[in-house]
Amino acid sequence: MMKTTTSSMTFLKGSGLAGITAIALAFGSTAQAQPDTLSWLSGSPGGTWYPISAGIAEIFSSEGTRTNAEVGAGLANVSRISAGQADLGVTTSTVPPVAQAGDEPFNEPINNVRALAALFPSYQHVGVTRDSGIESVEELVGVSVNCMALGNSTQAAFVDRLKAAGISEDDVDCARGSHSFASDAIKDGNLEGFTLLSGYPNGTFTELFHTIDMKLLPLPEDQFQRISEINPGYAYSAIPAGSYPGQDVDIPTVTSDLILFSHEDMSEDDAYWIVKTMLDNLERIRGVHAAMSPVTGEYMANISGIELHPGAVRAYEEAGVEINNNY
Repeated sequence: MMKTTTSSMTFLKGSGLAGITAIALAFGSTAQAQPDTLSWLSGSPGGTWYPISAGIAEIFSSEGTRTNAEVGAGLANVSRISAGQADLGVTTSTVPPVAQAGDEPFNEPINNVRALAALFPSYQHVGVTRDSGIESVEELVGVSVNCMALGNSTQAAFVDRLKAAGISEDDVDCARGSHSFASDAIKDGNLEGFTLLSGYPNGTFTELFHTIDMKLLPLPEDQFQRISEINPGYAYSAIPAGSYPGQDVDIPTVTSDLILFSHEDMSEDDAYWIVKTMLDNLERIRGVHAAMSPVTGEYMANISGIELHPGAVRAYEEAGVEINNNY
C-alpha cells in the first residue's frame, strides 16, 4: 500500500523551548498529509485516456506526490485495482455495475473499489472507410474491424453496440490490437474499420481521417434504447460536426463517463488529498486536453454506478460542491 508522509519534530534545547514547541506543533497540525507516490493505470497508447492520465499525474507530481501513469485498459484496471496492483485507475461508468454483478468478463463480483472523480464523457466512435460502402453497424457482418483487446472497455462497449444492432462479435471479422495497430492496418488496407471509446477529438482518429477517407457510423435512437437496457450507464449524445476531417454532420452515439477510482482501502487522507488537489488545480486540469475543458467540481462529483470514497466526499463537501452519487 502507499505510504503517507508524516511531519517530524526536532527536540530543541534552550530558552523559549515551550514557545518554539507550541509553534512547531501548530504548524504540524495544519500540514496536509499526502501520498509519497501514486501509480495510475490509464488506457492504451494512442487513445485519450493515457495523455489525460499523464497530464493529471504531472500535476500531482508538481504538488509533491510523484505519480506515474501506466498503460492499462478499462475492465482490466478494475480487476487490478481490486487486487491492489496500483493505487489509481480509470474506467468508464458502465464498467463498475458489471464488475459488482460479477458478469462477464469478470469471474466474480468486485465490490472493493471506490470512485474519486468523473473526468470527462467518453464517446463511442465506430469508424469505417468510405470505400467500404458501409452505412450502419448492422452492415459490419463479415467486415474486418479492430474490436480492441479483450478486457478493454472499448471492446465491451462495442459488444453492447453490436448486440443492440442484433449481431455479435462472432459475425464480425474482429482483429485485436491497439489504436495505433488499427490505424496502421486501415492505412495498409488490412482493416476496414475500428472502434474506440474516447473523448473527441481523438488524436489517432484525427490523424487517420487526415490520411484515409473515413466516416463515423451513427447510432439510431431505437438502438440506443436497446443498449441502455443492456447497461443503464450509457447516455445518448453526439460527436459534433467538424470534430474530424470530412465529418460535416453530428454523429449520434453513446457516451459513458471516464471515472478515476481507487481501492476502498486507500486512506481517507490520501483520497481527500487527490480530490482536493484536483479541485484546487481545475484550470490546469482543463488545460491537459481539449476533452477536459468543460470539467467542473460538480461534474467531478456526479458519478453513477460506483460508491464515492469517503475521502472524496470530504473534499467535495469542504469545497461546497454538490454531490450526486448514485450506486
